[in-house]
Amino acid sequence: MKYFQQDLQRPKHLATFRILILGDPGVGKTCLSNLLANSPMTPTRSSRTVSDSEWTVQVRLHDYNPIWEPEGPEELEELEEPPDASGAVHFVEFYDMNRAANECRGARKHLYRKIDGIVLVYNLQDMETQDNLHDWMYGPLVEISQQRKHKRLLNSHHVPILVVGTMLDRLAERPPNRRGAIAHQLGAEEVLINCLDPHALAKGTRNLAKVSHFLNSSVDWMREPE
Repeated sequence: MKYFQQDLQRPKHLATFRILILGDPGVGKTCLSNLLANSPMTPTRSSRTVSDSEWTVQVRLHDYNPIWEPEGPEELEELEEPPDASGAVHFVEFYDMNRAANECRGARKHLYRKIDGIVLVYNLQDMETQDNLHDWMYGPLVEISQQRKHKRLLNSHHVPILVVGTMLDRLAERPPNRRGAIAHQLGAEEVLINCLDPHALAKGTRNLAKVSHFLNSSVDWMREPE
């Protein structure tokens, strides 16, 4: 993975956090990566992408601007001011797997341990692809929890996760919330989206707010000591 950072010519003073995109083939992971990584500084796919036989990685800048909300009066008393937001601009790398999950597992462990956030992607027209997300995320979550042993697997402090349902434009009506759905099980935000709509993550939209909150949480995770 070293050549990725060399090829992208990034300033050395900017920290990098990594997002892993998981889901069945054909659910729209590549289109979603294009949407997430698009920015005024990286308007074309060639300007932000490097790849090899195993991974496609898209990169953009993220402006870290967290909204601090104390969880209770105890936290409010302990912290006299909100968390430090210095070093607000970060590089974010979106990793999209090019091979099947059962290939090259050993080589992926090193990357999994450096992941700071996970995006789980499924097709709204095929709910089996949502059920399969449990299998996709298990290996990476185990590696992450083993690397950062003070963070238990699948509790309120697990690596940040965003669930994305794609192909919203192909549904006759917006699907109802399901309490048994994976986003509810993980306590994660969920975005329902048409990845081919260039305005799906436009400024001021609820979708963008959820994505930004997820990326900010991933920066917080990266900054926590292992």
